[in-house]
Amino acid sequence: MTLDLNELLDDWAATPGEVSARTIIGRDGIELIQLRVDLGVMQMFPDGRPDGARYRGFDAALTFIEHEVRLMGPAPGPPDWQELERELFQTNYRRLALTAVAEDSLKRQDPGGARSALVRAVRDCDTCLRALELLDEHRGGGPWTLRPTLVFNRGRLTVQLLVLEDHVEDAVDEAENGAAAMERLLGELGADEDERRRDPGVTFLRDLARNLRRDYGIGKTLHEQLEEAIENEDFESAARLRDKLRQRDGESEDE
Repeated sequence: MTLDLNELLDDWAATPGEVSARTIIGRDGIELIQLRVDLGVMQMFPDGRPDGARYRGFDAALTFIEHEVRLMGPAPGPPDWQELERELFQTNYRRLALTAVAEDSLKRQDPGGARSALVRAVRDCDTCLRALELLDEHRGGGPWTLRPTLVFNRGRLTVQLLVLEDHVEDAVDEAENGAAAMERLLGELGADEDERRRDPGVTFLRDLARNLRRDYGIGKTLHEQLEEAIENEDFESAARLRDKLRQRDGESEDE
């Protein structure tokens, strides 16, 4: 066994400006995620904490702090919050790695591998957003610039996942909802209406919804029709549309 990383990574170059990642099976048969960085590689577990550790008897510092806050027990101390920030950045690195793995799987026409990576990447977006919310509420802020990136990528990745699962109408709804969430967040951060409308993330998600409608012949989605019926106080149509949504959601769960 060599300890020289140059030999281990000889056939895996770090390309500037590109995110490169892969999955491997370790010596103990456990799946691992590797993210290529300039001077080596980051190796992470695909589930739980990226470092595979536990924190104070919980699966993560995030879970521990949420538990303490919910029970109004002893206030988490500075080391707990520092650990949460460290965990946040590790999880965001894994989110980047999983996104790259999903893209590579799609290029190789491996929908199963892409779906697995996308599900985990969306989960990591949610985990990071939960951590940021805690830091903002109890510590007066965190790495706030990360929030728009996470909200955008959560929308984009969820759309990819839904299209992959052949739930295209849901993907349209998700793209529109993601763009709306981006606009709300940018407004909270002080962007005016024109800045929100022209934001690259908002524009991307709106274009994505428009392209899906065009490519799959989708006009108004069932959710959009339901909102319109409720707004117009057309309760008979609203009831019928709710039945259609329940039927469709039930069929999706059976797949």
